[in-house]
Amino acid sequence: MGIPRGTARLLLEEAKRRPFAGSLLQLGRSSVYFTQAELERWARRHGFALVPVPEVTLSHDPRLARQGCLSDESFFRQLGFDRVSACDISDWEGADVLADLNRPIPEELEGRFDVVLETGTTVQVFDLPRVLENLHRFLKPGGRVIHAAVPSNNHIDLGFYMVSPTLFADFYQANRYHLEYEYLCVYSPYWLRAKLETGPWKVYRYTPGALDHLSYGRYGGLQTAVFAVATKTPESTGDVLPQLGQYRASWQAYRERAAAGDEAAAGELPEDDGRGLGPRLRRLADRQLDAHPALHTVYRPFKRAKERFRRLLPPRMPPLVARY
Repeated sequence: MGIPRGTARLLLEEAKRRPFAGSLLQLGRSSVYFTQAELERWARRHGFALVPVPEVTLSHDPRLARQGCLSDESFFRQLGFDRVSACDISDWEGADVLADLNRPIPEELEGRFDVVLETGTTVQVFDLPRVLENLHRFLKPGGRVIHAAVPSNNHIDLGFYMVSPTLFADFYQANRYHLEYEYLCVYSPYWLRAKLETGPWKVYRYTPGALDHLSYGRYGGLQTAVFAVATKTPESTGDVLPQLGQYRASWQAYRERAAAGDEAAAGELPEDDGRGLGPRLRRLADRQLDAHPALHTVYRPFKRAKERFRRLLPPRMPPLVARY
């Protein structure tokens, strides 16, 4: 997996927020898609002092090394880590921790690392609940797991899955982690001589429910990845399977309406359904359609045309926090 410009700058921001130290485990050897000069320029912009290293080495990939791209070891040590390891199912790229993440990791690997970083490995391991549990087991208490630009929208066949950002929000809440923050990263990538290039990244702050209005085909063709940082607490677990957050919210709203005696609203979602109507007006409109079936012949083409028009417009996104 790889670290392009946007991931690098988000990691610089995270290192500035809470300095890195100790041991890092990356899932797979990270291909770094930038040079030392670019890293130094970004570090100055972020006000982060890179940690001096005895020697700056180039990428383990000869094609990237010829373009002056850094090695993963040099990059991570300049962020502050003392020890850098890589976990993979084989040692073909030089990984020093060999494990099949579809299976429980060996006991000797439990609690060994201060930070576990993955840049999309989770979507390439078939047993997704198992790999998330393994990340938990790798970490020391107080350690951080960083999901760095994990493929989300418009990454077809890059792995087994494209993750919705609610996955990390729901999983870490259910397992009593402290989710520091979660971002949506939107960018336009292209490949040049084995090097992943991108234009400027737009980084949006994600909170559960922020994209509900885009759930059914309204997000468009944006290429999106998820960046999330979660801290392991003494109470954290790794094996609790979460329920989808939007349904937990719906169940809670149903219980509150039932307790208030609003039986007419039982079973309905409290959120707007995209028609621009609140729940009471929506129920009134639905009753009219139920009472007068002929209205469907008028309303259906109107609704279809409206939906097509909506999809031509830029999607309404969560708050923009940075451009990298």
